[in-house]
Formats: sequence, C-alpha cells, structure tokens
Amino acid sequence: MENNSFNNEEFNTENNPQDNLDLSSNAGEDDVFDLSSFSSKSEQTLDSAKKGKKKKSKKETVLKVLLTTFLIGAITCCLVIGGFLIYIFGFIDYSMVGDLDELSLNFTTTIYCKDSKTGEFVEYQRLHGGDNRIWISDDDGEIPQNLKDAIVAIEDKDFREHDGVDWGRTISAFANEFLHFSSKYGGSTITQQLVKNITDDRTQNASRKIREIMRAHYLESNNSKDVILECYINTVAMANGMYGAEVASNYYFNKSAKDLTLAECACLAAVINLPEYYRPDQNPINNKERREIVLSEMYSQGYITKEEMEQAKAEEIVIVAKKENLNEDDVYSYFVDALIDEIVDDLVEEYGYDRAYAENKFFNAGYQIYSTLDLNAQTILEEAMLSDKFKVIKKDKAGKEQRLQGSMTIMDYSGHVVAICGGFGEKTENRGLNRATMSFRQPGSSIKPISAYAPALEKNIITYSSFVRDYRKYFGDWAPNNWYGGNWGYIPARYALEQSSNTIPVYLIESMGIQNSFNFLKEKLGITNLVEQDMNYASLGMGGTYTGLTTMQSAAAFAIFGNGGKYYKPTTYYEVRDQKGEVVLTNAEYKPVPAISEDTATIMNHMLQNVVYNGGTGAVMAQYVPHMRIFAKTGTADQANDVWLSGGTPYYVASAWCGFDELMEVPNASMAKMLWGTVMSKLHSKLPSKSYATSEFVTTRYYCTETGGVATTGCTSKSIGYYKTSYMPACTKHSGAILDAVKYTKPSNPSANTSSKTSSAASSSTATSSATSSATSSAAQGTDSTTTSSQDAA
Repeated sequence: MENNSFNNEEFNTENNPQDNLDLSSNAGEDDVFDLSSFSSKSEQTLDSAKKGKKKKSKKETVLKVLLTTFLIGAITCCLVIGGFLIYIFGFIDYSMVGDLDELSLNFTTTIYCKDSKTGEFVEYQRLHGGDNRIWISDDDGEIPQNLKDAIVAIEDKDFREHDGVDWGRTISAFANEFLHFSSKYGGSTITQQLVKNITDDRTQNASRKIREIMRAHYLESNNSKDVILECYINTVAMANGMYGAEVASNYYFNKSAKDLTLAECACLAAVINLPEYYRPDQNPINNKERREIVLSEMYSQGYITKEEMEQAKAEEIVIVAKKENLNEDDVYSYFVDALIDEIVDDLVEEYGYDRAYAENKFFNAGYQIYSTLDLNAQTILEEAMLSDKFKVIKKDKAGKEQRLQGSMTIMDYSGHVVAICGGFGEKTENRGLNRATMSFRQPGSSIKPISAYAPALEKNIITYSSFVRDYRKYFGDWAPNNWYGGNWGYIPARYALEQSSNTIPVYLIESMGIQNSFNFLKEKLGITNLVEQDMNYASLGMGGTYTGLTTMQSAAAFAIFGNGGKYYKPTTYYEVRDQKGEVVLTNAEYKPVPAISEDTATIMNHMLQNVVYNGGTGAVMAQYVPHMRIFAKTGTADQANDVWLSGGTPYYVASAWCGFDELMEVPNASMAKMLWGTVMSKLHSKLPSKSYATSEFVTTRYYCTETGGVATTGCTSKSIGYYKTSYMPACTKHSGAILDAVKYTKPSNPSANTSSKTSSAASSSTATSSATSSATSSAAQGTDSTTTSSQDAA
C-alpha cells in the first residue's frame, strides 16, 4: 500500500546530498548520531556503547535502591507512628487517672466516739489495710500553704507553668541514665509522680515512661493545678508505710498537718525524695541537710523571706515518732471487733457485696465511722474483765485447766452499744471469739420476763398482783420443778417473778400459746436464732434453750422495760461516711419495733425492781447503785453451767454472763451479779440520780392481798401495785367501790429495802409461812437456779 511502503530513495544519501550528515562539523559529541555504532564491524565503537550502558544501569540501580529504602523507611515510620498513636489512644488506660475525685486508692478508716464531756465526736482509732493514708482537703484549709510551697519548690519549681511534663528535665534525666551526671531535681514533675502514686505503674522501661507522660498530660487537661497538688500531697510516700502529709504529720509531730510550722513543712517536703533515707526519726542529719535545701529553694523562688528562712533553719524540730500518735492498736478492743462485723454485714446487705470485698472496703475505703462507743464505759468494763477477782480456774474432764469466761454488753435505751467485752483476761487476737456477740448460751431464768411475763401482761392474762397457781403439772412425762422445792399454791404474779418460780412462767406460756411466746421473742425482740427445737416449755419458760442468747441480745431485749416498750436492734455505729463525707450506712433513721405497750413496759419495770428491792433473787444488786433504782433478773441454767444478770438503771441497760467455754458448773453462781455490779457501780458513781419515765397509762392502786384484785372499800388487807388504766380487775371477794389512785413516791433509800417484803406473799391464802420464809432466805443469799430433768436441758 502506498501510504505504508518504505521509499528507499528517501534514505539514499547520494540522491539527496543536501540531507547528508556532516560528521566533521563542530557539533558536540552528544549531538552526533553515529550510524556505524550499529555496525558489527566497528568493535571499538560497540565496546564504548556497552560501557555507557553499564554506567547508566548502575545509576538506575542505585536510584532504585535509595528509593526503595526511602519508601520502606517511610512506611515503617508510618507504621510505628500509627502503632504509637493506636497505643496511646487505644491501650493506655486513662480511666486510672482521669477523675481525681474518684481515686480508687487505699485509705485509712477512722473510728470516732463521743467525748463524754462535750458531746462532740473525737477520733478513737484508725484501721487500715495495705496503705496508711488519711485524706486532707485543701478547700477546707487542712493543707498549709507553706507545705504546698515547700513541695513545689523542691520537687517541681515549674509546676505552675508546664502542662504535666517538663521536657528539658525529662531529656536531662534520660541523658543522665547514660552519662551519669547529677540531676538536682530528677526528671519527673509533680504530675508525673502523682501518676505513679495513683497507678503504681513503676516498671523501668520506655513504654512505662510514655504511659506516664501521656497520663500526666491527660491529668493536666482535666484537672486544675490545685487539685493535682492536693492529690499529690495526700498520696506521696512518707516512709514507715505512711502515705500523705496528714498521717506523716501525726506520726512525726503528733499534730495535724494544718498545724505544722514552716520548718516542719520543710521537714516533710524533704522526706519525699528518698523517704527512708530522709525520714527525720531515723536519719535526722540527712533530713536536716535536705530541709535546709528546701528552705533555701523556697527563699530563692520567692515563697518566703530571708528572715523566715533563717528562723526556720534555726528552729529546733521536735520529732515524736510514736505509733500511739496514729491511734492504732495491734489488738483491737472487743467493741471494735463487733463494730467491724456489724458494718461488714451491713455493707453486704445494703450493697450486695460479697463478704471478702466488704471487708476490704472497710479497711481500705477511708471510711469515717461515728460509733456509739462510750470510752469511759468501755474502759471501766475492760478493767473489770482484767481483774483477778474474776480469775477462776477449773479442770475439765480431761484434767486440763480451763479459765472461767464471761461477757457483758452495755447499751443505752435506743439500742446503742456503749461498751462491750467478750472475755475475761487480756485480749490477744483480732476478731477472734467475741462471747458477747458469738457465744449463744442458755439464759436460764433471765428469759422469763421476756418470754412469759411481759407478753402475758400485754395480753391481760395477768396483772401486777393477780394470783397465779404454783402447783405441779405434767406435760406428757415432764413437769417443771421449782428451785426452792415443792409448790406454794396461789401467789401474786409479781412475787412469782421475784422468787423466780419455774412453774408459773410455764403456765403463762401455756395460757397464751407456746407459738405466741416463740414469735414474740423472734419477731419482737430480735432473737432470730431460736429454732424449732426451742418450741417447748423448758426452753421458753425456764431458759433451757437449744441455741441460747448472747449478752448483746439479752441487753437489747431487756431495754424494752426501760424505754416504754420499744425494741431497738443493737448497733455499734450511728453513721458511716466515705472520705468525701457522703453517707454510706446509717442507723439514724432506724425505727424501733413496738414490742409491748408503754403501760406493760412500766408495770414490768416495777415488777423487776421488786426482784432487787423486795427480797427477790437479785436483792444483792441494790448495793451497787445505791442512789437510783435498778430493775434486774438473774438466771442460772441447768447444772449451773451458765449464770446471768440482765437489767438496767435509768441510764443504761446491761447483760452479764459467766461460764466456761466447755460446759462445766460455775463454782460461784453470783459471778455474773458481781460482774454486772462492779461495772455498773463505777459507771454510775459520778452520774446524778435519775428516775425512770412514768406513763400516763399506768395508775398506782391498792390491791387486795387475799385475791390480788384492785382493792375496794371492803378490802381489809391491802398493798400497793401498778396497773393499766385500761385494765384494772377489782377484788371480787369484798364489796364496795374501787379505791382511788395512790400517789406514788420514790423510796428515799432504795438499798435499805432489800430485805423488805409486801404483805401479799405472807398473806397468800395457800402459801405456808415456812415455805415463804425459806424462799425469802434463799433469795437473800442470791440463790437462783433453773432446775429441770435431764431431758429438759436440751
């Protein structure tokens, strides 16, 4: 085809001379196109061309290598930077330091009790788990300015300017790791040190440093400098297992941080760098040298004047450094043991914690616990429990010596435990056996007022003076026996209680129904440990319970006879607050259970006073608190394995128990009376005389000693009793109008009436004079036992 064919003539130089190339011209070598280079005949020219091609190929290779290396490096850098950013934003846990208001650190729990003179709460004891740390607030003025300035001056002079990291110091510190030149302040800022204190992330590698730097920057972005400094002051290690300025101030100077002098502030600031090396109690010279450096830095940075610096350097610092300054005890009191157990139980119930976690919270959450403890009462009780007069040793069946043990609980009438002890002798372990809360022992006759007389009086089955029949009655093949032997026939209810008759409470329970007695104890008086095996007359009527009671339970139950019939669940604290002051637990809103009516409670109070002041089994008790009235009930379980005294004064209610841990007879049945009396005597010695509250629903009347009914004008033998205004059954034997109320006057000398007796017992129609005389004589000697057959003690 014409358009695509080669025209050979066009390439014929001879035919086209004008197109010939001038090879001899002065054109440059690069412009010469030598056709002979393509000729195999010209070897020299070919070699030259090959050399040029090789040179060009080497250049291209080098360029390719360089470009590849650059691309690999760039990609690697991108991957490293990307991975670093992913690590920073994806794997560094900022939540560990994010909100300084929600620090999850270990803080010391502090227990407070009321000062008996001022009524104000004062610190009693501190408890802590791993870290001993108490938070102090800058907003509340608890951190002195000199302490803040001293720490900034020596630890991080640019603290107010940087954003969490001092890059110059960081690079300097990094270089120092290799070149080993001195670094005056170190590489970490206060913010970085706070990060370590909060996270406890202290591994020595680059990734840890990166985490620290990024977290420090995060802290600065989300918190003010003042907040960061406050947190640092509260978390920094101060040697000897102490953290924060408050505990250190307490320990070294026996004062609060807010009361520190300038020199003392410098002293604490000096400790921070190397706590053990600079601690002022063990290394005073080291501390003094660094303390002077701190003061010099404070002066040079403008925090103090030259005169202040010189005065502080010249000040003689007094280092106390005693563990007692921290209000810590190696062995807690029985009260503290009970307090811990109650709060742990309440945390489990209130928040659903498992018990291990609740215990950890108690010791490490920095709780402020406002306890019900009366320090004076606790001291008196502890002294009594250590007294040698209660040191009784007896050999058990195996010939091993056992020490008599005991417990006592003292409460006010609102359920607040003011003192508690769970054993005789020195306490040697924490949270061991606390017999006051853990040992459930048979209460013997001390159960009768709460299981039989009070509910029977509440149901109007009896009155103060109504006659009840003391006779032998069988329940199947069992019958209750009286400790005084035999039976007295018809006697007043109040006299049956005074003399601790066994038959009468059993018959009262039969009258009201055994289920009602059982329910009353469990539902109204908080004795929830009773079991089905206790649904029998020996358990409920005579105190031979299957499970038993503790002195705390007994005291709380007896409180109804001094507070108008209200049952308060016993407690060892008012409130528990966290370190920010928020309420965690409270008993302030606790509403009591109305166990019995006010009138029943008042009448029972008088009946139980008769146990002490009318020749009853507790007659010996009158001597212990001679300037005010006592109500009480004794108790001795089967075979005298357990002896009790439960009762109260107008101020307190208390229960005391004595017995051996392994069941054995107590040699002295009056031991519980002695314990109760010894403690309450001293506790009340300086308290002014006080009376029980009266009730408008109770009236004082004469009653007929022949029938026990409210006396009429026709009754010739009368005595005084106490009755519900709503229920006053009159004498049915003698006609006439019911006599008017009698104005009650308090006995001027209650202890003088311990052997007196109203005429009702003596004039009881069926009670023989000899039996009554015998019973009175035994009571005067303090004899009170519950006797049952062997099968009844179970």
